Amino acid sequence: MKKYKVSLALKIPSNFEVEVSARTKKEALNKALKKYYNEEFDEDKITDIDWSNLELDINEKSNIGDIGNGIFIKEVK
Repeated sequence: MKKYKVSLALKIPSNFEVEVSARTKKEALNKALKKYYNEEFDEDKITDIDWSNLELDINEKSNIGDIGNGIFIKEVK
């Protein structure tokens, strides 16, 4: 029998949090998204992980070898 190492991607509940000044909630969201994508993505802005609410982030209906399905399997010796 062969041995395999199986890696399944997880969704990790955590948040990116920044403070912004804005006139509306929509404007605040747009400013936060801009900071996330362009300016201020660093570890200080990421909240602690909520380990009790993890869930799999895999596509079980795709082929095992498809890139991006969240599944990686490698034969080990």
